[in-house]
Amino acid sequence: KLFKEANVLYWARALLTFSYEYIDHCISNSSEPPPFHIPRLRFVEAGLALSHDQVQPGQKSKSTIRMPRAGYLVEELITDNFLKYIHNMDCNPMLDPYEVGYEIAEFLACTQHIQYAKTGGLAFISDYQGRSEILSDPQVLTHPYDADVFGGGNIERAVSAFKQKHNCNDYCKWSG
Repeated sequence: KLFKEANVLYWARALLTFSYEYIDHCISNSSEPPPFHIPRLRFVEAGLALSHDQVQPGQKSKSTIRMPRAGYLVEELITDNFLKYIHNMDCNPMLDPYEVGYEIAEFLACTQHIQYAKTGGLAFISDYQGRSEILSDPQVLTHPYDADVFGGGNIERAVSAFKQKHNCNDYCKWSG
């Protein structure tokens, strides 16, 4: 399970980077800057730590291969309160327009739109949550034939319903 969580974080980071590259391309090809602030967000730094059994002094090991005894997904600490921007069952902001974080949630909905469109409807990040510029614990939603790659949070019907349920916002309209 930890390997899948680390894999999801790895792919979510790649998809978010891809979204920013597309946005930066749009900015560089535009005659005017966007009429709004582009938030610069990132996923937590994380790694998989494995603990192995030790061979006691004086004991002979039958094998040089030692199986992990325990595994941990280690992430940087986020000290602020979390905000849930977008749930993995929906492709629109969870926050209302008057709530703190709504602009970030709208921007993240745009990144979903970019990811969905540029992967041909195959994948996008969902379950966006975090605080300030740091995001954590994402889900990568994919087409049903890739469902097992990203674990139990991969909800196929959310991918199938994206076109019908996504509401384009100002970020989406600006980026094309």
